Amino acid sequence: MSSQVGRVVATENPKTFTACFSVVAGSDANTLSRILEPFTKRGLTPSHVYAMRTGSEMDTMHVDLQLPGADGETLRRLANDLRGLYLVQTVLTSEKGLVESD
Repeated sequence: MSSQVGRVVATENPKTFTACFSVVAGSDANTLSRILEPFTKRGLTPSHVYAMRTGSEMDTMHVDLQLPGADGETLRRLANDLRGLYLVQTVLTSEKGLVESD
């Protein structure tokens, strides 16, 4: 049985990656559009958006977004904009790069 170890592969710009955002906010008719607004203002389109209402009274919304080709400054600015939005309770961020198996 052979084991495979993955390694991060450098892209065209080694400072770029896929920025991942996990947002928890109060559920409102405008919540999703407000969360997407900071991306729209910068002319950015997430490659992945997943939204789900939760809670016993469906009063919370969880939104996960992915933005490929991001850099650290873009990740930081978007996260700060999201944290400043009305109804937003929590914003978690992470980043992922390309992985190539040996």
